Amino acid sequence: MNSYLQVWLYSLLIISFFLLPVQVAHADELERLMQDMALVKHRTVQYKEEKQMELLDAPLYSEGTLEYLAPDKLVRTVIKPSQIRYIIDRKQVTIEKADKSRTRNLDQLPLVKSFVESFRAILAGDLISLQKYFEIAFSGNRDQWAISLQPKDKKLAAYVDRLRVSGAGDKIMLYIVEDSNGDLTRMQLFSEQVGEGEVAE
Repeated sequence: MNSYLQVWLYSLLIISFFLLPVQVAHADELERLMQDMALVKHRTVQYKEEKQMELLDAPLYSEGTLEYLAPDKLVRTVIKPSQIRYIIDRKQVTIEKADKSRTRNLDQLPLVKSFVESFRAILAGDLISLQKYFEIAFSGNRDQWAISLQPKDKKLAAYVDRLRVSGAGDKIMLYIVEDSNGDLTRMQLFSEQVGEGEVAE
């Protein structure tokens, strides 16, 4: 065997030896984090959201609450600047504003779907769904972690470039959506109330 080839192969084996434990360790940390998240069946958080759009001179701000009921119900209540409620149950979203409501399939709302599938899967500790819809990059550990998600679906990727989620323990603290057109949504979550012993309806 060519001596240069032997050196190259040997170097590759050395690099793989050092990289593999890090990758496995991160995979193990991600699995343990998902297990911790799955234990919480009901939680409510307050949020503040900032949306930066290329077409607007100033960011849009909103705030309200997010409520999660295992395994797949998510309720987003916007309090400011106007009151509106999104009830997401399985594959449908019901939008309530004033005395009117309408229901749509998530497949018709790709931006909403990206938020729902990522946020809900992390809250549920559903690693299989995350792996189904996204390419996952995990860093940190269960005490302080960050997850980067890139959509696998080409139609969704046309709208969303990347999702970034970070938190501490079983709490999500920051959620960022980077749209493919350069728009950015930054959601900060805080004042969490959890119900570990509660059973979802």
